[in-house]
This record gives sequence, structure tokens and C-alpha cells, in this order.
Amino acid sequence: MDFSYQYTEEQQQFRCEVAEWLGKVATYDLTAPESAQKIREALGEKGWLAATDTRESGGAGLTADQNVVILEELNRLGLLFLLEDEAATMRSAVLQWGDESQSNEFVRSIAQGRLEVWKQVVSGGDYLDPDSVGVTATPDGDGYILDGEARFSGLEGKPSRVWTLALIVPDTDEPPMPVSLLVSPDLEGVSISAPRTLMSGAVHGVAFDEVWVPRSDLLGDEGDGAAVITGRVQTDPHADLPTLLESETDALLEYTRSAESDGEPLSAEPVRQQLLVEAYIASRVMRLLRMRSAWLEETEQGEGHEDAQSALWEEQASQQLSETTQDVVGIYAMLDASDPRSPASGRFDRLQRRELATRDPGASGSANAEAIANSLGMGEGSPQSEPGSKPKDDVER
Repeated sequence: MDFSYQYTEEQQQFRCEVAEWLGKVATYDLTAPESAQKIREALGEKGWLAATDTRESGGAGLTADQNVVILEELNRLGLLFLLEDEAATMRSAVLQWGDESQSNEFVRSIAQGRLEVWKQVVSGGDYLDPDSVGVTATPDGDGYILDGEARFSGLEGKPSRVWTLALIVPDTDEPPMPVSLLVSPDLEGVSISAPRTLMSGAVHGVAFDEVWVPRSDLLGDEGDGAAVITGRVQTDPHADLPTLLESETDALLEYTRSAESDGEPLSAEPVRQQLLVEAYIASRVMRLLRMRSAWLEETEQGEGHEDAQSALWEEQASQQLSETTQDVVGIYAMLDASDPRSPASGRFDRLQRRELATRDPGASGSANAEAIANSLGMGEGSPQSEPGSKPKDDVER
């Protein structure tokens, strides 16, 4: 019995059209520092950033079968992240959490590639470490006053919106309430800096000095901020899409098979072999954990920490892959596409940037690890963690 996805003749014809168009766009755009933004704008003009959405909402009105082809071809070129980046994630959040005014302002603009978004680097999960947020929001009339600073991920250039997570700290002993805000960078008191990293453009520093933000910039309700900003874009389940971690691992393996050192493939060197095997195993374990998490959720058999468990593994495996890429490829892995010596047309440089942008050095620990601990009754805020309490498995029923 064959459970694989079967492509129609129309899909294969459409694939040739998509591949030809993407080949032309990627070739001339990947030589420029602002390549990702240019490609996204080109995709937006065709409506392919939201291919199955209506033309009125910025899409192309294509079928699900055609969307499968677009996703697979973007993934083949290492460009699928353009449909899963900060702008795409914000569009998904606005569709789920936004009001009519926010939908009218952002949904079509993002789908057409005309709106650039920076998103605060926040560790996902049900548990939110207040010390890692860095920004407070004080209610003030019909808005909030923001203070503090944080790190944001996004493409180079000035953003249209700075998607911020802030905490409303109450005067009582109640825990702070996280809020998600779509802040204009043009507001008085907002300052942008470039953190000192080896890779420019990966992360950005944004500081807020008594910045008044209108309540209309609130996305979701007060208290929903963490859930809003840590959501993900859902791609078509019928597309033959490995995860980003798998795709980048496979690209590294393919490169080391074709690139040579002293007349031998890079993958033939024993130390490199060991590193590559470990990276490959980590990426496949992550996929199994994701599949297990989805199955447990669908069958209502999970204990609540499965998503955090797979996210924690992916977080650690992504860092491992970034380090492995540097060890295996060497300093050339940090060259962008504008440098003719860059391997894989700058793909490894983009990998390093994305991984660096997701790290949160200000956090006191992994939020996903905390979420797992809380679910098992072992976290600091769980009842079972109190002195004299019983482990979760031993609680009297």
C-alpha cells in the first residue's frame, strides 16, 4: 500500500513554471545583501506569500494542489523561511487575534511583501520567564507607556512594525500580564541599535524610553501576549516538506559530499563524518518528537508538555547544527551570497543568522524546559514543587 502523496499532471506542469520563475528571481537577487526582501516582494507581487488566499486579501486564489508545489519549490531552494518569517508569523497572528482594523491594515500588506516586521526574541512555551522579557507596559489612559529594551529578529533595514512583548506589572502580588503590541518604530522614545555580533542583520536591539503606545496597537487581549507572539505559521500538511532543521541538515550533507579538500570530499574526513552523523540524527529525532506530539494532541493522550519537549529538542539541535556547520565548512560558512567564495550561495550564512536571531541570552533558562517541568509538577510555580509535596506520579487520587 502506497501512502505517499500523488502529484497530478497539472501539478507537475505547474512545478515547471514555478521552478523556472524562482530560478530567475533567486539567481539575480541572491547576489545582493537585501536579497531576501527583494525575493519576498517578488513573491508578494505574484500573491505566492499567501497563495491560496483570495486576491482581495493579497493572495493569488490558487488551489491547495498548486500551493503544495510552491511550498516544495521554495523549500528546495532554501527559501521556505520567507513564508515562515516574522512578517508571515505576524500575519497569521493578526488573522487569529486581530480586530477588523488590524486585519485591514496588515493582512493584505504583508501578503504583498510590502510590510517589514521585527519580532521580539522570546523563548516559546506556556511558561514565560519575566526576567527575559525586558520591556514593561504601564497602562496610561487609552494606551500604554513602554520602558526597557529587548532583542528583535528580522531582515535588515527599518521595520514597518516592531512586534513587542511587554509585561504589565500589577501593584499586587499577582503575576505580571504579558501583552503583544504592534509598535511603530517612528514613535518618540524608540531607539534602534545593532548588537555587536559576528553576523550583522541577524538581531537588532530596540530600546523604549517612556514610549506611549495607543491601545489600538494591542494584538489579542491583556494576558494573551505570550501565546500571541510565540505562534507559528502552519504550512500545508500535504506538501512534502521536511522541517527547516531537516532541510538545512540535508543541504550541509549534500555540500560536504560535493566539496573537496586535498582531493577528498569533506564528508570523507573522520571528524567531520562524526559531526555530520550527530547532526543528522538530531534532526530526525526532532521530526519524530514533532510527529509524536501531533499524534498525542490529536488523540487527546498527551500530558501537556509534548510541544515544549519537541521545541526544546529543536532549539538545541539548531544550535548544534549551526556549530557543526562552522566546524565542517569553516570560516567560509559566514560569507553571505554577495561574496563569490560563499558556499551554497550563502545558504549557510543565512542558517547562522536565523539561528542566532532565535537565541535569547537574557533568559535565565529555557522556557521550554520550564514548561516541561511545570507540566510534570516539578517547576518552581507548580504545587508539587512546594516543600513536603509529593511528585506528580505519587499524588493521591
